[in-house]
Amino acid sequence: MGHQPNISRHLRRRPDLRSVIITGSMHAFLCHCYVVCSCTTPVGASSCAHSTTFNFKNNCPDPVWPASLNDSDKGALSQTGFQLDSGASFSLDAPPAWGGRLWARHKCSTDSSGRFSFLSGDCGTGHVACNGAGGASPTTLVEFTLQGDGGNDFYDVSCVNGFNVPVSVVPSGGSNCDSTSCRTNINARCPTELQMLAPDGSVVGCKSACLAFDTDEYCCRGQYGSPDTCKPTSYSKMFKDACPQAYSYKSSTFTCVGANYDITYCP
Repeated sequence: MGHQPNISRHLRRRPDLRSVIITGSMHAFLCHCYVVCSCTTPVGASSCAHSTTFNFKNNCPDPVWPASLNDSDKGALSQTGFQLDSGASFSLDAPPAWGGRLWARHKCSTDSSGRFSFLSGDCGTGHVACNGAGGASPTTLVEFTLQGDGGNDFYDVSCVNGFNVPVSVVPSGGSNCDSTSCRTNINARCPTELQMLAPDGSVVGCKSACLAFDTDEYCCRGQYGSPDTCKPTSYSKMFKDACPQAYSYKSSTFTCVGANYDITYCP
């Protein structure tokens, strides 16, 4: 991407961990987790806060490991990382007014000590759960602020920090809702200079230009730190052309009231 856009007032962003290349001897490992979900509704509330259910589905040919990171003023989800096999589904409840980000990790492995790692989206904890750690860029993010201004949910699919896995967000129920997605496999068209490579040479992510080059022009810093001087580049346009609904150099935030959300990887 060409640069970091202005942050929506409804969605808070935090710096991500730097991208890492995992090396050394690794052994494929299947990571199975289970969760008991609960939801609460305040008794006697005039404006009823409610939990929201995220319904995850993996249509990718390989497993992915969804992860979550809550905003600093919100509680964590009951599960901050879990395995989702190809074709599998999993539901997870978010507490009322939750806010944070979701992303998929893939290429799960363990080293000789049993420490978990992921070639894409790794949060660096050494476990399936991220426990408050963010994912290493590049990742395709899904961001939520639930029951925000006017009781609206605000959400987007973001390629601001790059791309790793296609994803869609489809509201279920609710009112005044729109779907959003990044359905294109950007890894297949990623320029060489933006590619994040696995040890075998396969592309496991496509970096933003800011992440790849770390210059003021691409990161909208210094003399490029205003909307007038921070302009789209060929890199940011590539992301926007591939996924026009996704947040890149132009904001693409959607709203809904009272819905649950179907989050599908490789839709």
